Amino acid sequence: MIQDFVTRIQKVDNLKELQQVFSKEIKLLGFDKHTCMSLVDINNPPPNAILLYSFPEKWIERYKQQEYFRDDIVLKSVFSKTGPYSWKELDKTGGRNPQIFSEAKEFGIVNGMTVPLNLPGHYPCSVNMAGENLDINPVNYQILYLLAVNYHHQVIKIMRLDDELFKPPKLSPREKECLIWAAKGLSDHDIGVMLSISSSTVTGYMKSMRGKFKVRTRIQAVAIAVSCGIILP
Repeated sequence: MIQDFVTRIQKVDNLKELQQVFSKEIKLLGFDKHTCMSLVDINNPPPNAILLYSFPEKWIERYKQQEYFRDDIVLKSVFSKTGPYSWKELDKTGGRNPQIFSEAKEFGIVNGMTVPLNLPGHYPCSVNMAGENLDINPVNYQILYLLAVNYHHQVIKIMRLDDELFKPPKLSPREKECLIWAAKGLSDHDIGVMLSISSSTVTGYMKSMRGKFKVRTRIQAVAIAVSCGIILP
């Protein structure tokens, strides 16, 4: 199944057809919707970001309008998990997540699986597969993972993203120090104590770095810095 899928998508040269092929394949395994998304501000995406949606358009509009991507535990978990994960294992009680998942059900998005994808020179990305089926065969998750990885590779090939890799910005020594401590989970106040500078100065450095990485959160900045080799995980 996987080898046949890889052979088929290697012959596809446009994103619309590729999405259709992938959608058809994952439907056989229990999910009928998917996205392939770079983990960036999807309302103001930087160049070379991947934003492919096969979710209902009205839900995507609602999701973007409300900026749910800032709170969505499905996407935020990409930065704390190293492998694929089922949405069943996520804590959906924090922030706006109860609202997000309640509204998502109206569009047939009840259960899902996410595959984090971090490649050097690219923005951190995830393939998110979803549907109404709550009874997915555990074996299917392994197959879905391999399908998602190959799907993502073909997306990169079609978009020619390897021809123009993301170039990491230059950080000052102090910015890099702040980012290293931020990666360890320290707050601006704690980082300031560690570096003997004020928390407001740290906040300024973090704001500068988010601007350089063209992201809105420190978690995104840390993820990109790790994927680019600027700091070690």
